[in-house]
Amino acid sequence: MEMVNLKIKKRLIDSLDYLRGMDFFQEYSDLASEEILERIFNGEINYPCSWCCEEPGVFSKKPEPILHGPLLLGSIEDRQKYWMKKSDFEIDRSLIPFDTKRVIVEDAETSIDDNIGMVLLKRLARISRGVFQPTNISWRWLTPKRSKWLVQEVSFDFKGERHSIEIVLQYDYIQDMGLEELNELIEKTGYQYYRVKDEYIIIVVLTKDEVKRLEDERGWKLYSPLPL
Repeated sequence: MEMVNLKIKKRLIDSLDYLRGMDFFQEYSDLASEEILERIFNGEINYPCSWCCEEPGVFSKKPEPILHGPLLLGSIEDRQKYWMKKSDFEIDRSLIPFDTKRVIVEDAETSIDDNIGMVLLKRLARISRGVFQPTNISWRWLTPKRSKWLVQEVSFDFKGERHSIEIVLQYDYIQDMGLEELNELIEKTGYQYYRVKDEYIIIVVLTKDEVKRLEDERGWKLYSPLPL
């Protein structure tokens, strides 16, 4: 990190410190924030930006993972003035995807595969902070797979009852991940799924108090229900 402007580096570390105070990056509780940043930059801590990166059956040959940390480092080194002007929210947003226990990232342009709904549901369950743990997951297409609008129904057991959500795509673009329905299911827990404002679909689970704090203290822009 020798090439990183010290002021930018401090902002990144301060961001990690703040996020860790909001229970992000718990998986790395034995590391200092500077060590987490170093591991992000060298690619040791990484994240998938699509559900199909976690589903080996989608591709005949699994693609090499994109190492987002080295790309982030390169951007910071090449565009220091641009990074100096970023808001606290933008700095936080550049780091939260690396906590794959709290955040998922989806590229809206996606691959069409039978397992899309099942894998998306499992990804959403993983970041639910334990409040949403579906079992006995199944799926069925409600539209022909060559339709302009594709709808897949994903069914699952949760708290002793059978439920379902609909994954909706327009051609190969995700339009709806069933998050409004999931929020209704977990409403009594105090947690909700939120979308973080970004060109990618970034999803995080928060309480109302956490949302207020992130908005007031860091300028976060969050949506719920979630327009995709």
